[in-house]
Amino acid sequence: MHEHLVIFGATGDVSKRYIFPALAQVFANRGLPTEYTITGVGRRDWTTPQFQEHISEILGTHHPPLLPRSREGLLQSLKYARVEDLSDPSQIITVFEGLSGSTFLYLGLPPPMFPSVVKTLSQLTLPARSRIMIEKPFGLSYEQSKDLNNLLHRQFPEEYVIRIDHFLGMPIVSTIFDLRFGHPVFSPLWHREHIKKVEVIWDETLALEGRADYYDCAGALKDMIQNHLLQLLAVLALEPLESMWSPEFRDKRLELFRSVRKLSKTEIRAHTVRARYRSGEVLGVRVPSYAKSRGVVPDRNTETFAQVTLWIDNERWQDVPFLLRSGKALGRDRKEIRVHFKSVQGNTESPQSEVGGNILRINLANEDVNLGVINVKETGGMAPEPMRVDDPVSPEHLAPYERLFLESLSGHSRLFVRDDEVEEMWRIIQPIADAWADNTVPLQVYTAGSDGPPIRDTDAFAESGNIRTLKESTR
Repeated sequence: MHEHLVIFGATGDVSKRYIFPALAQVFANRGLPTEYTITGVGRRDWTTPQFQEHISEILGTHHPPLLPRSREGLLQSLKYARVEDLSDPSQIITVFEGLSGSTFLYLGLPPPMFPSVVKTLSQLTLPARSRIMIEKPFGLSYEQSKDLNNLLHRQFPEEYVIRIDHFLGMPIVSTIFDLRFGHPVFSPLWHREHIKKVEVIWDETLALEGRADYYDCAGALKDMIQNHLLQLLAVLALEPLESMWSPEFRDKRLELFRSVRKLSKTEIRAHTVRARYRSGEVLGVRVPSYAKSRGVVPDRNTETFAQVTLWIDNERWQDVPFLLRSGKALGRDRKEIRVHFKSVQGNTESPQSEVGGNILRINLANEDVNLGVINVKETGGMAPEPMRVDDPVSPEHLAPYERLFLESLSGHSRLFVRDDEVEEMWRIIQPIADAWADNTVPLQVYTAGSDGPPIRDTDAFAESGNIRTLKESTR
């Protein structure tokens, strides 16, 4: 267990919404040592008591409410260090004065600042066995991801680098794992002979919400699909392993990413969609056009909606399309995984007729699992009927950031992203990003509050003749 935690960006939005509430729960429920110290680093001209008061106010408005012992345990451990210029080694070194034990560094900073801060840290002599935690995105291109990895490795061995993708800390990931490898019905069906297609969808009613500085440089493809949704794809598709708590979990994810096909330009044109929203009304609120939002550079043609269909070239998943989709300012929130099983034969009166197959629906928002089962009706016909597969995930389960902090502060790395994994994920996405940049796929427009741009059915994709077989793709 590390003895000190240093949080860069301690007064920022991520720290306010996620980090300090999670740490308070860790103190209350998991018993971090009472002598544990947390140093918040920020630009504001504050004293430690002012910083403690700021965090106390944050925790006081947190929902669900935190127990008093949670708040007090955290507040008593806090210190504050003001650093005006994070690129100045002489200022940053003052943060570590008096820290004699192993130290854990968390960068809660805007992603464009990562390289500069990491470069500065590489010039310092940090306490032995110090570890560093950074949040996605890990660069905004394949080359940037490699450069960032090289910078990190100047100071930190790979085993001391913690890359967070908080989707891996979601309780539903454990549920998916149990469903895949422990469920007597679904485990034997989890391959191409029974599954027709898989959809991973993250549709939001939220619009830009003041994030133009970051989002306009990233867009939906790099903000959501390159990291969060690819990790969910990996959990859905990786080869069997004994436990997701095994170190092998990361190896299996890497193996899966290496099997994801790099799309050709023809396939990118046929199987990807990009669009951005114009003005409209979302849930009764007027939303301005993305291109006219404050901080947006219209000529960047940044997309707020991205859909990508990928194929995994291995024996388990050959020819099964995996659709990844994310969009902003849409008419409803839809955050779910849909596993479409192959069609079943019709009723006894018409044995050759086909009806749609069962759909396993995994709700990523309220974390429950339902199956749309095709049941025979008394009339002899067939109709879909919802059936709960599992109870919703218990609210007592650890929240993503609480789980990830416990894992990282305890020295574990199973739920984090390794350097080679990051680069493989970029290998998948970079050709798409490049093709979009040269307008191989035109930027569509959709009205805020709508269902998004018109999209061809992935079933039609599969029948278009443009999909390469496993043998063709490996030639």
